[in-house]
Amino acid sequence: MAQQGLTVPVVAVVAAKGGVGKTTVAASLCAALAATGLRVLAIDLDPQNALRLHLVADLAGCEAGLASALLHQTPWPHVMRPGRSGVVLLPFGSIDDEIQLDIERYLAQQPDWLRQTLDSFALPPDTLVVLDTPPGPSVYLQQALRVSQLNVVTLLPDAASFATLPIIDRMIGKYCGPREDFLATGYLVNQFDASKRLARDVLQALRDSLGERLLGAVHLDQAVSEALASAVPLKSYAPHAQATHDFDHCAQQLMHRLGAATLLPGTASAARPTFPSEPSHRA
Repeated sequence: MAQQGLTVPVVAVVAAKGGVGKTTVAASLCAALAATGLRVLAIDLDPQNALRLHLVADLAGCEAGLASALLHQTPWPHVMRPGRSGVVLLPFGSIDDEIQLDIERYLAQQPDWLRQTLDSFALPPDTLVVLDTPPGPSVYLQQALRVSQLNVVTLLPDAASFATLPIIDRMIGKYCGPREDFLATGYLVNQFDASKRLARDVLQALRDSLGERLLGAVHLDQAVSEALASAVPLKSYAPHAQATHDFDHCAQQLMHRLGAATLLPGTASAARPTFPSEPSHRA
């Protein structure tokens, strides 16, 4: 039976393997989308808890996060952190390996946990939720794919990324395909180096095979790592950098695919994000 759709659009940023810059992509897309006036709630579903490095200045405040709230140790509003570029972050939080295993067992037994939790937040309808997920198959990715309306598959322009695409595509087909509220999957090529022939060849092969499903390519740009090292959002650190323009383009492609019907009119003048109230029920 198809699940009832959420009242706010959800984008999941996913990858078949690690080392492709997925979290950087998630953070940069959050900033680019927030710059359009949308309320953006970024949720870190990766136990590495790395999204905070890109989105908040107070890293110590991210020690308690989603894991703590899931275990009923901290109320949900208390683990939401105001982030850079107007984004609100729900970090994963810092946990030890035994607790992580307990959480993963719980999520495996409660396949609709994320859907129910997002419903309980009663988010404003002009909110966009962006999920950062661990690379490869995981219970966290399963949770994300059960609620996402649109997926952003991050890959590098190399043979390994191209070869691992079927892994993530199978999971998307399993968890997203049967849902009536699912819109599409887009693919984003990260760290594209136009000086490398292999990169050009792989990008062309992806263009040929994916067509309009290819959201775009983000060029290899030193400004990305410099912005992270400086703890400054890329868009603020280097507003005219090639990568900044690339992420803005990809964000526009996302909004186009989500469709104007999923967002309230006049979001360009929307107020800054607000924290959700205490959920009406617990996971």
